[in-house]
Amino acid sequence: MSDDIVHLAYATNPVEAHIWRQALEAEGIQCRVVGDMLDAGLGDVPGAQPEVWVHRNDLDRARSVLETHQGAGSAP
Repeated sequence: MSDDIVHLAYATNPVEAHIWRQALEAEGIQCRVVGDMLDAGLGDVPGAQPEVWVHRNDLDRARSVLETHQGAGSAP
């Protein structure tokens, strides 16, 4: 089903996840950040990383947006 929610990416930290969310939403892609508040209740949990999820029918476009965003952020 094209309306399924699927995993897009793991972020390094909650700030990065929410920057990605903002970039995706600016392109009209609905998304959700999951696991960004784990450290608030449990402290530093090894291996726990925030995740970004999107609708399956937006997955390819969302990957493209993240690739463009990550490329712009790593430029000298």
